[in-house]
Amino acid sequence: MKDQIKNHWNGRALGYDKNVRHVIYFRRDKTIWQRIFAEFLGKSPLKILDVGTGPGIVANLIAEMGHDVTGIDVSERMLKKAAENSATLHNTLDFVQGDAENLPFDDESFDAVVNRYVLWSLPDPKKALAEWHRVLTPGGRLVIVDGIWYIGSKDKPWTKRLWELLSMILAERRWHGYQSSDDGWRGKLWSSNVERPETDAEILRGLGFEEILVVANLNKKLRTTLDYLKYGHCGNQFLVTGVK
Repeated sequence: MKDQIKNHWNGRALGYDKNVRHVIYFRRDKTIWQRIFAEFLGKSPLKILDVGTGPGIVANLIAEMGHDVTGIDVSERMLKKAAENSATLHNTLDFVQGDAENLPFDDESFDAVVNRYVLWSLPDPKKALAEWHRVLTPGGRLVIVDGIWYIGSKDKPWTKRLWELLSMILAERRWHGYQSSDDGWRGKLWSSNVERPETDAEILRGLGFEEILVVANLNKKLRTTLDYLKYGHCGNQFLVTGVK
């Protein structure tokens, strides 16, 4: 499955970057997301790991907040886009290719671990979260931003699916991209078959995280419905955070 996931993100690197890069190039979007992360990361400079950095969206956001950021991703094509974005923005970041479930870092290497739209796509969330816990310093914070993305999720009401289909059409996405073999592995992922973010919080507790907080409806802090339709996604987003 990991090879399928890697191939999926390599194939989507260019399109995905175009779909999410507004967050680092448009002032309104950048300000909103920086406020969200600042609420949990604070203002003091930290050494931060962005897991599943993709095209470097979160990595660049928090680097511009004064943090020392390393981004890691399994997809070399995503990392290429991340390097291009950081160069355009004149930010200095480190990017590493690697597995989110088997990080190439020593214990207690980072003051914080962050990620956005990543955990849903990992084969083994417990293993990944245990790794993220391992590389955190004592008192370090984990910040997860994710959402209910999979359109085939059996728990989604038909109204939610309809909104997502309309979202894809307005964003000029091609149907074959969502009816391909990708859906075979998506449907098998843990995130397609559990209640979220409740399950995320349960896993964090089991791993020893403390001060766990769930922001169940992050959408209210982000965009209007028309904005979501324009950019091609209308899933319910949430934030889960905890301290080692």
